[in-house]
Amino acid sequence: NFQRSRAFLFLNEIKRRFTSAFGDTAQTAIPYAMKHYSDSKDLETISRVHGELDELKNIMVK
Repeated sequence: NFQRSRAFLFLNEIKRRFTSAFGDTAQTAIPYAMKHYSDSKDLETISRVHGELDELKNIMVK
């Protein structure tokens, strides 16, 4: 339960910082305007690169 409350404190801090940085403009944001940032093609590329980095780390540790 302690970890959960810390998580909510963190989320509230993020919300506060976002609101102070962007104000009311977030309220009028166009739905799906940022969808291209979560495109599955990009996520697949990122996952592949992470996998390659993990392999490289394993080789370097050996």
